Amino acid sequence: MRKIHNRLLRSSRSYANWHAHPHHKKVHWGAFILVVVIVALLLTQGIEKWRNTIYNFVMIEFNSPSSVLTLDPKTKSVKVGESFPVNIILDTGGQETDGVDLYSIHYDPTILNVVDDIPSKKGVQIKPGTIMEVNALNDVNQSTGTIKFGQASEAGTNYNGKGVLAVIHFKAIAPGSTNLKFDFIPGNTMDTNVAHGGMDQLINVVDAFYNVTAN
Repeated sequence: MRKIHNRLLRSSRSYANWHAHPHHKKVHWGAFILVVVIVALLLTQGIEKWRNTIYNFVMIEFNSPSSVLTLDPKTKSVKVGESFPVNIILDTGGQETDGVDLYSIHYDPTILNVVDDIPSKKGVQIKPGTIMEVNALNDVNQSTGTIKFGQASEAGTNYNGKGVLAVIHFKAIAPGSTNLKFDFIPGNTMDTNVAHGGMDQLINVVDAFYNVTAN
């Protein structure tokens, strides 16, 4: 820096005149203080950005998937002609949720038949629960043994807890055994999901197995 300073003194008359001015030291100190302030601001913003990054990372880890969907009862034996309910239970694991898609649940339609719980509507539907207010989808295909159901909370509200999402009423129509099974692959957003803010919260499902015997 001293070499540059001396070279400027020799080569630049204006620089030499300015340097000879009685107030040039004050200008030097003013420039130094300005640089210190700018560096401090940059460091402060960097620390704040780093703090926010750590905070967001912790929040993401805290909000990891925790919801579970369970079919209850998990096992049951009935006779042909008998009817029985199956509860679809949502446990959010202590986190907020705002929507559920059951896409889909499968059963053997040659052994079980779904009893229509909303006969006033066209088609066959299961019985919605009341833990969320909006029933977005409710459709049973008796030919393929497929149940699709969707429920969501009203705008600005969430559900946190454990409760009955819906109830399936089955009637045994023939002897045999059948699984009642969710389509679910962890991380897949095109199958069964429990959501909050567009993020899938579903970590596990518990399927069921039913046996039907002859009279």
